[in-house]
Amino acid sequence: MPKGKTSLIRLSWFDWHSWIGATLGLMLFSICWSGAFAALSSEIDWVLNPAMRVQNHSGEINIPAAFSVVTRAYPNARIELFEEPPYDYFAARFSVITDIGARRYVYVDPQSLQITGEQSIFTVQRFFREFHEALFGLYGIGKFVIGIFAIPLLFSLVSALVFYRRWWQRFLDFRAAKTAVSFWSSVHKLAGLWSIWFVLLIAITGSWYLYEEARYKLGDHKFALVDSFPLAVNILPKLEISDDNKKEISHLIDVARTVRPDMHITKIYPNRAGYFYVIGQSDDWLVRDRANKLFINPKTGQVVFNQYADQLDTYWRWSEMADPLHFGSFGGFVTKIIWGLFGLVLAGLSLSGGWLYIQKQIKKRSKRLKWRGTLLAAVIVSLLPLAITPIIWIFLYRIGGKINGEYVMADVSVNVTVFLATWVFVTAAIHVAWIAKCYRLLRRGVPG
Repeated sequence: MPKGKTSLIRLSWFDWHSWIGATLGLMLFSICWSGAFAALSSEIDWVLNPAMRVQNHSGEINIPAAFSVVTRAYPNARIELFEEPPYDYFAARFSVITDIGARRYVYVDPQSLQITGEQSIFTVQRFFREFHEALFGLYGIGKFVIGIFAIPLLFSLVSALVFYRRWWQRFLDFRAAKTAVSFWSSVHKLAGLWSIWFVLLIAITGSWYLYEEARYKLGDHKFALVDSFPLAVNILPKLEISDDNKKEISHLIDVARTVRPDMHITKIYPNRAGYFYVIGQSDDWLVRDRANKLFINPKTGQVVFNQYADQLDTYWRWSEMADPLHFGSFGGFVTKIIWGLFGLVLAGLSLSGGWLYIQKQIKKRSKRLKWRGTLLAAVIVSLLPLAITPIIWIFLYRIGGKINGEYVMADVSVNVTVFLATWVFVTAAIHVAWIAKCYRLLRRGVPG
């Protein structure tokens, strides 16, 4: 192939790569920026909420005793979920619906078995989960909006590797910078090279989420292999059993541990469509907790369904792997830190790429009309996160609970409110500053 034609192809790939940064960069920034915080959101909650913090403890928590503690403290409440502490300095967490219908998290010290406090279920973790996953629903299309951005992210990676010659030799190539543009160009290239594995991983898992959502919403409406709800391929029949006819929690946990001695119980749903539902981790690596599950009849103590992660077929095994890979939760705090840091790097790459391209076009004295259109597209895309503002209030009402037949707004702690308000303000400020900077560059550098 003639050299001139090869250069033209590289230029085309570069233009596509840069156009993605200039038009979609702010939205990609919002997704990656929120994802970095989502990876560490539980740990952020731990810092903000004293009730979650306990003395370092070792050994397993006495789960039946913890259930008894919460039941005595909330005699008329319904326990929805028990979650084992993720670290030795975390409290165990119960999700309960109180006697007036409010939904709360209740924390129990695993060692002393004392209740350390309670809070609204609208936490930092819940905020970033809902924002990063689906923009708080965004009128039913939030997951599609987030998922579809995995495609330009993957295309951005491929295009960069095509036009950046001999990239595999440049992992330590940082050239001396004479100007701010050349400095940030070198930083952008070097950070991009070291983030290749992360970009590829996020793009692949993000594309998978898009496919899952499309299959669920537009296809067979199935989101699990086996469950007690209609979203499953294989639906277990609902059980109608009164509380008086149920066996003790201790007996049901003993059944689970006898049947699955390999499984470390991490979550318990005492009443999932009538079943005593247990999930956890076994010897399998890189699967979320629900890959190993037990459905137990609480009246008879009989195991109705027992799922092993290593017996899943390829499709469902990958489905259970996507979350640990996407959020870096498979290796505990260490991998979460790594994922959080690279999420910030990816957010920075999303902003810097578009800015560098506009700088380059200014030097070429490109026509203003072309770049006004590009900037307009960037502004429109960047406003998408702001569209969730009214949905946040709706969401707060929906998760607060239903009291006297009406939904009430979830109360949010002061610490959580301050942290989230600061994050939203900083995020909005970055959006405004980026747009304003690009606009000033275009006005100053491009002739009318």
